[in-house]
Amino acid sequence: MFLTNWLFSFAVPCPVPAIPNGVYHHFQRAVVAKEDISHGEVVMLTCLPGFQLMGPDSLRCWYGEWAVDNLPECAPKPCELPVIPQGHYLSGYRPGLTISHGSSVDFDCKPDYVKASDDSIQCLEGSLRPFTPSCQHHSLKVDTVISPDDIQETDIRYRQPIKGTDGSPVDASGFRPCGPPERQQNTLLYPTTGKSRSKSSSMMADDPEETGTEGQPRWYAHNTEVRFNCIRGIYGEKTTWKIVCEDGNWVGGAYKCEAEPEPPPDEDRANRSCVFLNTEPNLVAFQGDELIEDEETEHPPHSELVFRCKDIGKYSLVGSVRRRCVHGDWDGVKPSCYGLSQENDYALEKPPTILFRHQLGPIAQSNEGKLIVYPGTILHLECLWIRKYGIPHWQVSHSYRKYPEGWTNEAGRDPQLEYRLSIYHAQKDDSGRFTCITPMGHRHSVDILVAAVHCPSFPHAPGLHVSNPSTKLDTKVVFSCHDGQTLIGREEATCLPSGNWSADPPLCRVTECPDISNVTHSFLLAKISGQTVGSLANFSCPSGYGLRGEMVLQCLDTGQWSSSVPYCEEVICASPEVPTNGQLQSSNKDKYRGGDVLQFACDANHMMDGKNIIVCQENGRWSAPVPKCVLACQFPGPSDAVISKADYFYRINETVTFECKDGFELRGPKMLRCLDDGRWSSTTPTCHSTRKG
Repeated sequence: MFLTNWLFSFAVPCPVPAIPNGVYHHFQRAVVAKEDISHGEVVMLTCLPGFQLMGPDSLRCWYGEWAVDNLPECAPKPCELPVIPQGHYLSGYRPGLTISHGSSVDFDCKPDYVKASDDSIQCLEGSLRPFTPSCQHHSLKVDTVISPDDIQETDIRYRQPIKGTDGSPVDASGFRPCGPPERQQNTLLYPTTGKSRSKSSSMMADDPEETGTEGQPRWYAHNTEVRFNCIRGIYGEKTTWKIVCEDGNWVGGAYKCEAEPEPPPDEDRANRSCVFLNTEPNLVAFQGDELIEDEETEHPPHSELVFRCKDIGKYSLVGSVRRRCVHGDWDGVKPSCYGLSQENDYALEKPPTILFRHQLGPIAQSNEGKLIVYPGTILHLECLWIRKYGIPHWQVSHSYRKYPEGWTNEAGRDPQLEYRLSIYHAQKDDSGRFTCITPMGHRHSVDILVAAVHCPSFPHAPGLHVSNPSTKLDTKVVFSCHDGQTLIGREEATCLPSGNWSADPPLCRVTECPDISNVTHSFLLAKISGQTVGSLANFSCPSGYGLRGEMVLQCLDTGQWSSSVPYCEEVICASPEVPTNGQLQSSNKDKYRGGDVLQFACDANHMMDGKNIIVCQENGRWSAPVPKCVLACQFPGPSDAVISKADYFYRINETVTFECKDGFELRGPKMLRCLDDGRWSSTTPTCHSTRKG
């Protein structure tokens, strides 16, 4: 906060630049050359009648410098050739064309018509002198007795104003009135004579006797105030003009509607972000090396944007090249781009368009609006100017060497339009400003910087292929990945004038595994959910065949399946031995295939020790060992006594006990034991009632 206040406290003022044929105004006050203007203040430029503004109409002082690339100029206005009834122009001129200040034209009339005067027609500060070309019937030809300069716009005059000693009209108080101010584009004209100023006795703005052909007053009295009301222009900016007639001269300046006094910075505004509206035609904006493409973006405090026109040879930038976000607002002057001659049908009153053609090396336009040229490049600068209107010339900011210039003569070029300057095999010392100046004095400059710009080499990345190994200025590379991998990032990058690539190198990420649906292993059955990372493949075999390998495979992020594809193999199980004292209930074969089932049974007085059913498994083994048939005692038989354990077979030495219900008594042994020969130790006991009789 202290640093910000210090900067505002010690901001350096700007001296008003000298401007021939024009006047700078600070609000309503005319300022003279070298007068200091405070930091942040704006001065407006008004050109004298007969002169037109070339460049910005306002200058903002910013830390001791005017925030523009080139200072404006007031150049003599050209003249537009009007239609000549019963006549036509000579030497290729036609109505609607403009001719430069100081140029002359000749014309001729149809048969039976003659020129109104034999004097040549010349353009002087926006007006054709000595009169507008015209043809009249030869029978009406008369000598001119009144100077055309005395009568303008119409030959009907209602009332002559009072003339001063120098011939100028004056009012009753001795002050000269003012002619009509030039209407500005996108403005509404509001005379405020009767409300805010004292009313003079004659020649008021609403005097019908002093009204021009379009209804606009021909004269405005001394002290008349005229306001061009604040309205929105085509680019969204608002402007208000207020001027006052003072003894024949308009005095005043323009107010930018948005240029209100800035409030002092405070804590609340210090951290405000700024909104950038990307709506200015033909203007491009950058933050760092990133081109801003969205129509509306928000930027944090202290962000800096850099501006240039989309083609520095076809457009000229007016305003600040760099703007910083300070206290929620962009500093400097809002930039805009205006089209040069090519954008305006090669109008003579426009600065010339400059085209760039190059060989043997690259060129590129930097974010700041410079033309970067790689050493050794052949560069041709084509200044566009219609040849029949004169020869432009090139001005170079240094004297390193002499550059050839002249009208183009090679195939495919237009020698009637393109005036070329050539830089052969550009070197570092060729850097500088190259300006084309037309015969009308309009100019356009290109700042050239010869530099061997290289971007860093791309690091090696697995699976990434770079189309071009070159890292030279303006090199374009295309990225691609190996099969089964997807590009994560931008597909292209260009080496920028800053020495940085327009995009970071992408990554190649595996998103698919190889297709295994066409595996030709015999008998293999597969169910595959897909090839993307995480997909599963389930495998199985038909009956009689076993799966050799993993039953389930998964697609990994390495681009490979979790294991190799399994295969099916015929399963063979060896024929089992028939157990002693037992038999095989299924048919006995030499070999069994996978899935075959065998069932065993034991002889009488024998029980089975093991599984009575076994299956031939995929691994070629039986699901269980062959059972054994061992000697055993069978169920002792029915009895009215309750036995402790009822079963089909009882093992050797196993015992059972018997009990009778209430009211009965047991006759025989209470316990029986299974003997080694498979017989019970005694007969089964019985139960008898204890009731008498």
